[in-house]
Amino acid sequence: MNSEFDILIDIYANLSHNLEHIKSFKNNIIRIKNNITGLDNNYFETQCASRLLTEYMNMFDSIETYNEVINNLDTLKLFIKNKINTICNHEWVYDTIDIDPERTKNICYCVKCEVTKK
Repeated sequence: MNSEFDILIDIYANLSHNLEHIKSFKNNIIRIKNNITGLDNNYFETQCASRLLTEYMNMFDSIETYNEVINNLDTLKLFIKNKINTICNHEWVYDTIDIDPERTKNICYCVKCEVTKK
């Protein structure tokens, strides 16, 4: 069974990997576009013209969208890192609570952070 810490570490590693991948992906597209521009023929305009290829080559032309995605992922990465650094070492307590005058319910919760078990 995974702990909260294990899952947060997994999310953080995934975010880090994907951020680097997105940045590298953008740089590779820029390199490819430059290579196409420097080509001494019109192959990509005539023989290899495709809406999908055009969309692929231009997916990062909207710098606002790219920057927004990167900023949101960076913010999420920082949030996850802060959660990792402040994760609770749970102390579980089993208790009974009154639901109404005739019914009670058994619960388990952490006395430090008040997270409940399912």
